[in-house]
Amino acid sequence: MIQHEKQYLEFIQKRGVGANDHVASSPDSYISYLRSVATFIGQEITSSLLKSEEVINNIVQKITGQRKPKTIRNYCSAMRRYVEFVLELKL
Repeated sequence: MIQHEKQYLEFIQKRGVGANDHVASSPDSYISYLRSVATFIGQEITSSLLKSEEVINNIVQKITGQRKPKTIRNYCSAMRRYVEFVLELKL
């Protein structure tokens, strides 16, 4: 459900997931968040789908009101890191 999942996991393990998040299991949480987003939108998370902040905003609009704000923020963090991953590795 996540294209380049293994590489994404390695990317966030090496670079961390965020300045305020130091929990060792956070990279696995980010994978879980992306899987939830994929299920919610009915599409695989791919480098061609998830490639910009605009796409993230469109996804957020679809799920707003269906998940708690904190959950949506977690989804956004994982999606933003995926976009960074895609851009940095030119996928």
